[in-house]
Amino acid sequence: MICPYCSSDKIVLRDGEYVCTECGTVVGYEVVPPRVKLATPVIKSRRIIALLEEEDKQTVKMKYSDMVKFYISKIARELGVAGIEQEAMRLFSVLDKRAYQGKSPRAVAAAVVYLATERARYHVHKRDIAALVNISKFTVRDTVSRLRRYVPATD
Repeated sequence: MICPYCSSDKIVLRDGEYVCTECGTVVGYEVVPPRVKLATPVIKSRRIIALLEEEDKQTVKMKYSDMVKFYISKIARELGVAGIEQEAMRLFSVLDKRAYQGKSPRAVAAAVVYLATERARYHVHKRDIAALVNISKFTVRDTVSRLRRYVPATD
């Protein structure tokens, strides 16, 4: 930038104005682009819930026990074994809430269905049940061993 009056190239920026240091002439103003108002960030969980509601998912605002029952039905339907869903629902209803506290509803449902298949003397691999609800077979194993202590003995 050059001063139009004294042809000096000693221009500095002071208080938002370009000023010539030789003659003191204001050459121009600092051009500042307007500030873009940033949208307030949406909390991640609310964003996920909003996306799920857009997709019309049924499990968005269910109670924990309803979610477990939903997954029990899903697993039992996929396995196609008669009577497993009713037995799994019965086992889940007699479980103490503290037995599965802190566990994923998918893990609890998978474990309860596994215990129901054991009682019906029907062999299903833990990995097959785990694959249906997208969890690890080790999660199923750990949850089964945890819940087995709270399930009443077979008749």
